[in-house]
Amino acid sequence: MKLLKNKYLITIASFMLIFLGFSLFNSVKAAYVSNSLTGRYVYDLEEGETYNSKLIYELDYENRIKTEHIFGKIIANPIFEYNLENKTEDIKLNEAYLDLYFNNFDLRIGKQKMTWGKSDGIVVTNIVNPRDYTVHPVVKYEDQFQSINAIKANLYPKNDTLEIVWIPYFKSAKLNREVLLENLPQNFRKDSSEKEVEEKFANSELFLRYSSLGQKYDYEIMSGYSWDDQPTLHKDFQKKAVIPQHHRLYTFGGSISTMRGPVVIRGEGAYISGKYFNFANPLIHLQDYPEGVIEKDEIKWLIGFDYNYEDYLISLQFMQEKILDYQSDIVQDEDQNTITFLIKRDFLRSKLNTEINFHYNVNNEVLMSKPSISYDYTDSIKFKLGANLNVAGDTFRTDVLYVQTEYLF
Repeated sequence: MKLLKNKYLITIASFMLIFLGFSLFNSVKAAYVSNSLTGRYVYDLEEGETYNSKLIYELDYENRIKTEHIFGKIIANPIFEYNLENKTEDIKLNEAYLDLYFNNFDLRIGKQKMTWGKSDGIVVTNIVNPRDYTVHPVVKYEDQFQSINAIKANLYPKNDTLEIVWIPYFKSAKLNREVLLENLPQNFRKDSSEKEVEEKFANSELFLRYSSLGQKYDYEIMSGYSWDDQPTLHKDFQKKAVIPQHHRLYTFGGSISTMRGPVVIRGEGAYISGKYFNFANPLIHLQDYPEGVIEKDEIKWLIGFDYNYEDYLISLQFMQEKILDYQSDIVQDEDQNTITFLIKRDFLRSKLNTEINFHYNVNNEVLMSKPSISYDYTDSIKFKLGANLNVAGDTFRTDVLYVQTEYLF
């Protein structure tokens, strides 16, 4: 672990030296650097003790490239976190990429994040970046997504945008280890021998998106040839082992939004082929499905409404995930329904921001809430108070309250 941390430190330092040297070699005026230092304290309301306390230093670096034949920019966003409770540190590159601009297209090469679709806080077609389910509390929605190394090309036919994203190496979702262990059948062990996806060209991922911004409506059409970032739990009943495996997925979808008076109407949907599901009683199906899993296609669709009333923003969303050709013994319900509701208002000329977000899992009857209030004391100093709460139902998440101070310089 210590060696791994040293590699991270060397990598970050190397990037910074390269960027600094490039800036000095070209033009110091062309480089833009901003810094932020955040102190965040998280209190566990259930246990009555500190959940964690950390300092977060974030650097945003941008340097423009302009030569006779090349025009572009370099972006780097390293983040250093120091946990005050257990005295540990972590360094990561949130994003680090090279943008190149040409007459008819653009290229972005490196570690990056992308946001697709019209949904807010729910994933339908926003599947390029794998999720991080270990983030708690969720302060910013984008923190739940991991960066990926990719090459993205943007083309501009008829003033629209065609994006082509190639990811050479698959990256899986980060899952909560305790939850995985709780889902192991009694007397079974975990066998991770087939979990890793081999790093080769045939196992790379490809995504396409065509988007258009119009006067009456905006729309996106997307497709993806990817891996399921959450593994399916196959079973070997002779060896009493659970074997996580990732499977290939084919995704086709799109989204649309339009405005009718003060109301924005949003819709989004996706058809997913190649998804695997577990049986609740796998021994019954042992002859036909010896590993306790079955392949089924799935549909996701969402409709949302945003309403601006005086100084309030009110947002309502409904999403359904439907397993096609359903069999009654599958662990998941045939239809899984989710409702989200958001109320947001700014005060004091937008210096004081308040919002409360509700997320309701209809099938499991789980209601979660994320209230927050933030205040921009100056352009450089910002305060925020918030919580992640389980209002009803059982989840593995604990109720936490967080307070943070951010200093920009």
